[in-house]
Amino acid sequence: MLARLSPILNQDIKVISLVCFPHMMSHVYWLVIPPMYLALIAAFGISGNEFAFLGFVDKPFTVIATVTTVFAIATFIFQTPVGFIVDRIGARAVLATGLAIEAVAIGLFGVATAYWQLLILAAAAGVGHTVFHPADYAILSARVSEERMGRAFSIHSATGYVGFAIAPIFMTGVAAVWNWRMSFILIGIIGLVASLLLLTQSEALKDTGQTSEKREKKSEGSHCEADSTRAGINLLLSLPILMCFLYFVLHQMGGGGIRSFLVAALGEMYGTPEVVAATALSAFTVGSVFGILSGGWVADRFGPRITTAFITLVPAGILIALLGWFDMRGVLLIGMLALSGYLIGLLIPSRDILLRSVTPPGSMGKVMGFASTGSNLGGALIPLVLGFALDTLGGQWVFWICAIFVAAAFLTFITAKTQFSKNVHQ
Repeated sequence: MLARLSPILNQDIKVISLVCFPHMMSHVYWLVIPPMYLALIAAFGISGNEFAFLGFVDKPFTVIATVTTVFAIATFIFQTPVGFIVDRIGARAVLATGLAIEAVAIGLFGVATAYWQLLILAAAAGVGHTVFHPADYAILSARVSEERMGRAFSIHSATGYVGFAIAPIFMTGVAAVWNWRMSFILIGIIGLVASLLLLTQSEALKDTGQTSEKREKKSEGSHCEADSTRAGINLLLSLPILMCFLYFVLHQMGGGGIRSFLVAALGEMYGTPEVVAATALSAFTVGSVFGILSGGWVADRFGPRITTAFITLVPAGILIALLGWFDMRGVLLIGMLALSGYLIGLLIPSRDILLRSVTPPGSMGKVMGFASTGSNLGGALIPLVLGFALDTLGGQWVFWICAIFVAAAFLTFITAKTQFSKNVHQ
């Protein structure tokens, strides 16, 4: 079939496929730990008093959520430097290496024997996780035809959410058939095999040469310092990039908080069975996937508008908040979460169009590396916030806090939209 397609389309399909599968695995790895919170608490005898010297007493969810926080902090610290490395040396080797590191670290969760080992492995996995957004967007920007770029970004984002949908079902399903340790081991092996596949197809993922061509074509007349570290830092601190960074923070604290704590909060509040809660969580993520795919058309048609942000994120926040007031079961629970996920996903292609429009040629690695560290910052903060809320205030606060962050994210499009308009019309 591919042989009958034009060479350019053939290349686009191959590149998108090779980049999107590792991206899906990175999202799987982001979410493999939270569904196992209860199993890890039991397996390692976490009492909740491990951090008593910090004033946290009898708070087991706070203690186990710290593992996720360590993962996110490691990614937050190293992702922007990795973005500079991607722009300097190319993305393909960086991508394969990062995937291998993360896969091995996650797999070793299955043989860990102490809580402190989980913290070390989480840090290693977080370092490996740094490569995906800088490398993926650099490769796609360099290797995919311009006329298919929007669809490439949409598919890329959608596969990430497919990873979010797979993770809870895979982890809880394998744990139910075998045990929680086998869940981590198997998912680690899958990622390691994928990293080896990337090495065999490295020529298709070469980004440096084409990036250089684009840079020469598009940056004629620009100052030589455009590629310097100082200019790069100034770019990252510009208003439109900072607004995109803030969007990533709020998006992760809202939607990411639901993905991390939905199962635990529903169980604590309403006694919802883990399998039902995990199915509802996957519905939330599958809804996001369909939203992202629909959002590609919305973004192409309307651009990154504040109106789009408002009519998607505010209703999504309201739907999430309702879960803190009402015990919804079965189809209603699944439907509410699927709809809220759809609305959140609908805006994501508009975010990508906005970010790319304000990124100079040859800078996608560092810009995406920096902006997406907002997810890492949000991911580092929200487990502690929601773990403390679950231990102290009750499960309903998990939904109310997440709802606030989801709805508030639309505000980042106010200034960003203004700046976008200025840049477009200059």
